[in-house]
Amino acid sequence: MKTTDLPAKVPSNYRQTLRPLFETLNLILERFGFNWQPATAPKAKPAAKARHRWTKAISTVPFTIATRQATGTAIWQKRNEMYLKAGATLMPEPPLNKDGSLGFAAKMGTQLRHEHSNQVQDNVTTEDIIFKSVNEIGLFLYFGGTNSWLELIDQDGRSIDDWSKI
Repeated sequence: MKTTDLPAKVPSNYRQTLRPLFETLNLILERFGFNWQPATAPKAKPAAKARHRWTKAISTVPFTIATRQATGTAIWQKRNEMYLKAGATLMPEPPLNKDGSLGFAAKMGTQLRHEHSNQVQDNVTTEDIIFKSVNEIGLFLYFGGTNSWLELIDQDGRSIDDWSKI
Protein backbone atom coordinates (compact mmCIF):
# COMPACT_ATOMS: atom_id res chain seq x y z
CA MET A 1 0.00 0.00 0.00
CA LYS A 2 1.39 3.36 -0.95
CA THR A 3 1.19 6.15 1.60
CA THR A 4 -1.43 7.92 -0.51
CA ASP A 5 -3.65 4.85 -0.92
CA LEU A 6 -6.71 4.44 1.24
CA PRO A 7 -7.05 1.30 3.32
CA ALA A 8 -8.81 -1.53 1.48
CA LYS A 9 -11.78 -1.53 3.88
CA VAL A 10 -12.95 1.96 2.85
CA PRO A 11 -16.07 1.59 0.66
CA SER A 12 -15.52 2.67 -2.94
CA ASN A 13 -18.22 5.39 -2.82
CA TYR A 14 -16.32 7.20 0.01
CA ARG A 15 -12.83 6.93 -1.51
CA GLN A 16 -12.98 10.13 -3.60
CA THR A 17 -14.23 12.18 -0.64
CA LEU A 18 -11.75 10.79 1.89
CA ARG A 19 -8.59 10.80 -0.27
CA PRO A 20 -7.55 14.47 0.45
CA LEU A 21 -8.22 14.03 4.18
CA PHE A 22 -6.25 10.78 4.27
CA GLU A 23 -3.28 12.36 2.42
CA THR A 24 -3.18 15.28 4.88
CA LEU A 25 -3.49 13.03 7.92
CA ASN A 26 -0.85 10.69 6.50
CA LEU A 27 1.58 13.59 5.93
CA ILE A 28 1.16 14.80 9.53
CA LEU A 29 1.63 11.31 10.99
CA GLU A 30 4.73 10.66 8.87
CA ARG A 31 6.28 13.89 10.18
CA PHE A 32 5.86 12.52 13.72
CA GLY A 33 7.49 9.21 12.78
CA PHE A 34 4.49 7.00 12.02
CA ASN A 35 4.93 5.01 8.84
CA TRP A 36 2.00 3.43 7.06
CA GLN A 37 4.11 1.26 4.76
CA PRO A 38 3.32 -2.42 5.15
CA ALA A 39 5.92 -4.47 6.95
CA THR A 40 8.13 -6.55 4.72
CA ALA A 41 7.18 -10.19 4.60
CA PRO A 42 9.28 -12.33 6.95
CA LYS A 43 11.80 -14.59 5.27
CA ALA A 44 10.59 -18.12 4.81
CA LYS A 45 12.31 -20.59 7.07
CA PRO A 46 14.21 -23.36 5.34
CA ALA A 47 12.43 -26.69 5.24
CA ALA A 48 12.96 -28.79 8.32
CA LYS A 49 15.07 -31.90 8.19
CA ALA A 50 13.12 -34.79 6.69
CA ARG A 51 11.56 -37.23 9.12
CA HIS A 52 11.25 -40.90 8.31
CA ARG A 53 8.88 -43.50 9.71
CA TRP A 54 9.16 -47.26 9.57
CA THR A 55 6.14 -49.20 8.35
CA LYS A 56 5.42 -52.90 7.89
CA ALA A 57 5.40 -52.41 4.12
CA ILE A 58 9.02 -51.22 4.22
CA SER A 59 10.12 -54.29 6.18
CA THR A 60 9.55 -56.54 3.16
CA VAL A 61 11.44 -54.42 0.61
CA PRO A 62 15.13 -55.16 -0.08
CA PHE A 63 17.11 -52.00 -0.81
CA THR A 64 20.35 -52.15 -2.76
CA ILE A 65 23.35 -49.91 -2.28
CA ALA A 66 25.78 -49.27 -5.11
CA THR A 67 27.84 -46.17 -4.44
CA ARG A 68 31.50 -45.21 -4.04
CA GLN A 69 32.96 -48.73 -4.49
CA ALA A 70 30.43 -50.18 -2.01
CA THR A 71 27.59 -52.55 -2.79
CA GLY A 72 25.11 -54.45 -0.69
CA THR A 73 21.50 -55.26 0.13
CA ALA A 74 19.74 -53.99 3.24
CA ILE A 75 16.29 -54.44 4.75
CA TRP A 76 14.76 -52.09 7.33
CA GLN A 77 13.23 -54.89 9.39
CA LYS A 78 12.24 -53.03 12.57
CA ARG A 79 12.02 -49.40 13.65
CA ASN A 80 15.62 -49.38 14.89
CA GLU A 81 17.09 -52.37 13.04
CA MET A 82 18.68 -52.29 9.60
CA TYR A 83 19.68 -55.72 8.31
CA LEU A 84 22.69 -55.85 5.95
CA LYS A 85 22.92 -59.13 4.07
CA ALA A 86 26.17 -61.06 3.82
CA GLY A 87 28.22 -60.46 0.68
CA ALA A 88 28.18 -56.66 0.86
CA THR A 89 31.33 -55.01 -0.50
CA LEU A 90 32.91 -52.24 1.58
CA MET A 91 34.75 -49.19 0.29
CA PRO A 92 38.41 -50.16 0.85
CA GLU A 93 39.92 -46.86 2.05
CA PRO A 94 38.30 -43.94 3.87
CA PRO A 95 38.40 -40.56 2.11
CA LEU A 96 40.78 -38.07 3.72
CA ASN A 97 40.41 -34.39 4.48
CA LYS A 98 42.41 -31.85 2.47
CA ASP A 99 45.14 -31.91 5.10
CA GLY A 100 45.38 -35.72 4.90
CA SER A 101 43.64 -36.47 8.20
CA LEU A 102 40.58 -38.64 8.79
CA GLY A 103 37.29 -36.77 8.99
CA PHE A 104 34.57 -37.38 11.56
CA ALA A 105 32.53 -39.68 9.28
CA ALA A 106 35.64 -41.69 8.39
CA LYS A 107 36.45 -42.13 12.10
CA MET A 108 32.90 -43.29 12.81
CA GLY A 109 32.99 -45.69 9.86
CA THR A 110 36.34 -47.06 10.98
CA GLN A 111 34.93 -47.60 14.49
CA LEU A 112 31.92 -49.49 13.08
CA ARG A 113 34.22 -51.64 10.95
CA HIS A 114 36.34 -52.41 14.00
CA GLU A 115 33.23 -53.47 15.97
CA HIS A 116 32.21 -55.86 13.16
CA SER A 117 35.71 -56.94 12.12
CA ASN A 118 34.95 -60.61 12.79
CA GLN A 119 32.10 -60.44 10.23
CA VAL A 120 34.20 -58.89 7.44
CA GLN A 121 36.97 -60.47 5.39
CA ASP A 122 38.80 -58.71 2.52
CA ASN A 123 36.26 -55.84 2.55
CA VAL A 124 33.32 -58.25 2.04
CA THR A 125 30.83 -59.13 4.77
CA THR A 126 30.77 -62.84 5.56
CA GLU A 127 27.70 -62.75 7.82
CA ASP A 128 24.47 -60.80 8.05
CA ILE A 129 24.93 -57.70 10.23
CA ILE A 130 22.28 -55.70 12.06
CA PHE A 131 22.72 -51.94 12.40
CA LYS A 132 20.63 -49.34 14.21
CA SER A 133 20.01 -46.97 11.29
CA VAL A 134 20.38 -46.19 7.61
CA ASN A 135 23.18 -43.79 8.48
CA GLU A 136 25.16 -46.50 10.27
CA ILE A 137 25.00 -48.67 7.16
CA GLY A 138 26.28 -45.75 5.10
CA LEU A 139 29.15 -45.13 7.51
CA PHE A 140 30.02 -48.83 7.58
CA LEU A 141 29.94 -49.41 3.81
CA TYR A 142 31.30 -46.17 2.35
CA PHE A 143 32.24 -43.90 5.29
CA GLY A 144 29.20 -41.64 4.81
CA GLY A 145 29.76 -38.38 3.01
CA THR A 146 26.39 -38.53 1.26
CA ASN A 147 22.73 -38.81 2.20
CA SER A 148 22.32 -42.54 2.79
CA TRP A 149 18.53 -42.21 2.65
CA LEU A 150 18.91 -41.46 -1.06
CA GLU A 151 21.49 -44.20 -1.70
CA LEU A 152 19.35 -47.19 -0.68
CA ILE A 153 17.21 -47.98 -3.73
CA ASP A 154 14.57 -50.69 -4.26
CA GLN A 155 14.23 -52.71 -7.48
CA ASP A 156 11.81 -50.11 -8.94
CA GLY A 157 14.24 -47.24 -8.39
CA ARG A 158 12.49 -45.72 -5.33
CA SER A 159 14.76 -44.67 -2.49
CA ILE A 160 14.16 -45.57 1.13
CA ASP A 161 13.62 -41.82 1.60
CA ASP A 162 10.60 -41.98 -0.76
CA TRP A 163 9.23 -45.01 1.05
CA SER A 164 9.46 -43.59 4.56
CA LYS A 165 9.30 -39.78 4.45
CA ILE A 166 6.47 -38.32 6.53
